[in-house]
Amino acid sequence: MLQLLIETLIAVLTVPVLLYSFYTAFLLYGSLRYKPLQRTNASRRPVVTVLMAVYNEKEVVGRSLDAVSNLNYPCSLLQVLVADDSTDETAEIVRTKVAEMRVKGIDAEVCSRDTREGFKAGALNGAVSRAKGEYVLLLDADSTVPPDVVKAGLAALESRQDLSFVSFRVGHYNREANLVTRAFALFQDTTDTLQKMGSSRLGLPFSLQGGFAMVRAEALRGAGYWTPGCLADDADLSCRIYEAGGSGYYLSDTVVESEDPWALHVWKRQFARVAEGWAQVLRLHSGKILRTKRMNAMAKAALLMTLLSPFASLSWLVVTFVSAFGIVLNAVQPQSSLFNSPVYQSLLAVPVAAFYAAGVQSLRRRGKLSARNILLLPQVSYLVSGMFVVSAAGFLRGIAGRSGIFVRTPKKGMGGSGYSTDAKFDGTAASELLLGSLAVALSVLLILRLQLFLGLSLLGFGAFTLKSMQLTRLVAGGARKG
Repeated sequence: MLQLLIETLIAVLTVPVLLYSFYTAFLLYGSLRYKPLQRTNASRRPVVTVLMAVYNEKEVVGRSLDAVSNLNYPCSLLQVLVADDSTDETAEIVRTKVAEMRVKGIDAEVCSRDTREGFKAGALNGAVSRAKGEYVLLLDADSTVPPDVVKAGLAALESRQDLSFVSFRVGHYNREANLVTRAFALFQDTTDTLQKMGSSRLGLPFSLQGGFAMVRAEALRGAGYWTPGCLADDADLSCRIYEAGGSGYYLSDTVVESEDPWALHVWKRQFARVAEGWAQVLRLHSGKILRTKRMNAMAKAALLMTLLSPFASLSWLVVTFVSAFGIVLNAVQPQSSLFNSPVYQSLLAVPVAAFYAAGVQSLRRRGKLSARNILLLPQVSYLVSGMFVVSAAGFLRGIAGRSGIFVRTPKKGMGGSGYSTDAKFDGTAASELLLGSLAVALSVLLILRLQLFLGLSLLGFGAFTLKSMQLTRLVAGGARKG
């Protein structure tokens, strides 16, 4: 009876993940058939507004504003709005760069506030009310644009009047800094290949990234701009654009570079923030997505599965640990465990195979296909598994409507000093320590019982979870408090 209950629980929790797994295979099929959007140079030259949100990012903002100043587009047709809430030297850098733009004939303005009400969303909403452009180029403080980015975006949006936005490829100007930046860049490229490239080819929705997109001003107004308090403001905006009947396309041939996380714990914080934000958007928009008549059934399913993707971390944790304890405590006969079923193993291999195939494809398209980078793919898989606990915790907070503390991703610039904070031993860290240690112990017992598939999965998860915790920083931080 207990074995039946365990197997039923595993099956129920696995169904959503398997659905998403086959969706990733479908996206892989789309990405393999992806072709750049057919477009011609726009004969019309409308006013374009560049909108950038900034907050205490002195290491990178100067570089980004210099790139905006050098855009290959008539200065008289450019408007630059910098939504700057900075309280450090960033404010002076922004003012200096904006003054330089004005000398060149660009209509540039700093939009500052006395408070940070609504944080980034509040800053953007305040600044966008002054936008004059027919199109809005959305950038982050570390977005370094190529000179022809405006022309590329306009050519696409003017050629396809049905498009509400275009999303540019995310580049990585510090890709080769260390192993973490290389791994993050490969992970970003791989997920973009699946989610954005595949979705664009198949005509399915995907989430734009605010630092790498050009949007019709009309679409922004129709969506109601940004929602204050939403961690995943880009995903929230994307949902409202799609719910209003809009659509987007991924321009893989136009690259906007940005900075990747330099350290694993920083990447992990960002991973957790995305999981919480997407779950928050799922809670807020699932009903609207299902009710809207401006999306077909396939588009609705695709958007919901995309937002539900962080659930995979929670599902993996429950299924794997329940299965492991069931075998170790003799509640489940090893030979009857789903993890020993070739069919079940094959099903679990689908998303992994799709991820690897997309990774190889992204490397080939970016001219980085080498044995060194191909061998990095398995490491990326294990690094991501070490973030399952924080991702699951973030997903649960987002679904429950309990907003966590927003932790910004520190930027170092090109060789800058950067900034960071000490790791904190909170409830999530305690869960990581407990589950990571349990996973290692269980893996030994399972491997001794020749349960290699389950045992090695737990060993990799446990080792990388503990590695990502920076235990020495936790101890040092605790000692300083003491």
